[in-house]
Amino acid sequence: MLQRIESTNAPFTLFQRDGTRNWSMRYSLGGKQIKKSLGVAEYDIALQRANEIFHEQKYRHKQGLSLEQHAFDEVAEEFIEKVCAESERGERSHYHPTFWPPIIRRFLIGYFADKAIDLITTADIERYLEWRKTYWTTGPGSKIAKIRCEREDGRVFSRPAPRKVAALTTMKGEMVIVRELFEQARRWGYCKPLNLPQIRAKKAPDTHRPGFKPEEYERLLAKSIERINEHHAAYKTIKAKDGRVWTQKAVSENVRSDRIRLHAYIELLANSGLRPTEAKNLTWANISHFKETLDLPLYQRDARLEVRGKNKHGSAVPLYGAVSALRTLWDLFIHEVGREPNDDDPVFADSNGKAILSFKRGLNALLKAAGLETDFRGKRRTAYSFRHFYISQMLADNVSIHHVARNTRTSIAMIDKHYAQVNTEQIKDYLRPGQEDFAKEPVLLDVDAFDEIRRLEKRIEELKRGNSDGSGARSTAVWHRLDD
Repeated sequence: MLQRIESTNAPFTLFQRDGTRNWSMRYSLGGKQIKKSLGVAEYDIALQRANEIFHEQKYRHKQGLSLEQHAFDEVAEEFIEKVCAESERGERSHYHPTFWPPIIRRFLIGYFADKAIDLITTADIERYLEWRKTYWTTGPGSKIAKIRCEREDGRVFSRPAPRKVAALTTMKGEMVIVRELFEQARRWGYCKPLNLPQIRAKKAPDTHRPGFKPEEYERLLAKSIERINEHHAAYKTIKAKDGRVWTQKAVSENVRSDRIRLHAYIELLANSGLRPTEAKNLTWANISHFKETLDLPLYQRDARLEVRGKNKHGSAVPLYGAVSALRTLWDLFIHEVGREPNDDDPVFADSNGKAILSFKRGLNALLKAAGLETDFRGKRRTAYSFRHFYISQMLADNVSIHHVARNTRTSIAMIDKHYAQVNTEQIKDYLRPGQEDFAKEPVLLDVDAFDEIRRLEKRIEELKRGNSDGSGARSTAVWHRLDD
């Protein structure tokens, strides 16, 4: 029973129920009588809160919205029921009841939970999209080991949770569900129309590796040889700012040896596609076919590389230019260390036989001297650029991308993303199929041949007009002779 009723001039009535001091309100709107607890015992506060609620409800009624707020999770479940019912009636695709409910429950309900759907704004959807992108990497999904999956035929299985950022196509596909859900909620009168954001692809950063054009690579090798041969100038003159002048050896023997090693390093990487880490880890035990063919003529020498990096290993068949580079390193080791390399000796060793950890300083100096520090985009070239050069040249020579991927221990996708920049001038013949003779100089005919062609053309025209002495049969016979 009601304990106390307060009448005011407001379009609602305040009252207190038996057993509680808290005020409630009663009002009529849209042909319905609505009662709602205000949750406070102070009359003035209750009156203020009742005014706010009534005017808010009046606005909702005017906008065609439901007078009661609906939690997002309740609306989402109602939407799922509608999707399943429409699919059974053949009004929507049969796969929607299979794929849509898990997405709605895991992501949308997982994020918005029981928040009133009419309070969700465009900014909330923007935050949701950012949360969804990293759900499996840094969000709640990072703590899930396996997810349950159900196929269209009813089979249920589990698979490892993905550990990657949601792809653009995935986000676009899921936004179809989000749009339908909020549009349906609008038609039900649960919320106002919502301006949902568009999923747009941001410009991906340029990840192509800086490499070399063939002419740039040849220029680099020429500069490298030039620097190696600088030792022929025994002395060079040094002039100080204070006027002093003196001479010193142009290039010491140690510097010359280092430059030879760098030259061999470049040739090995550019003719094998090795990663710098793989080259650093090479020992002579990893080189097969080399010792067996060492003393044979140049055209009969060969080598195979067993390589290992941080997380990858495999074998590689290098171009023959790598075999010459290995022979240079072999002879240099003997000259400096005084013995042949053992199996456990590094391929790239210093004058003491110790492994060289990096050629970065020497390579940078050579690139600077050759004017090749950066590519046309301003990207700095590194030792990795020779791997790019190798892959690009193999593709330009029409080698199968599958074979290149296997020989360089990478995937086709990685080659396409990072390395496969082929100079179009190198593949121009493949880009003009069937037009090989177009650019050839035409053969000029002599006067007699030209006159003979003109007589034949004139005779053919006469035969076409039927003027071959009035004999149609003879014309046909002549045509047959011409065809023969």
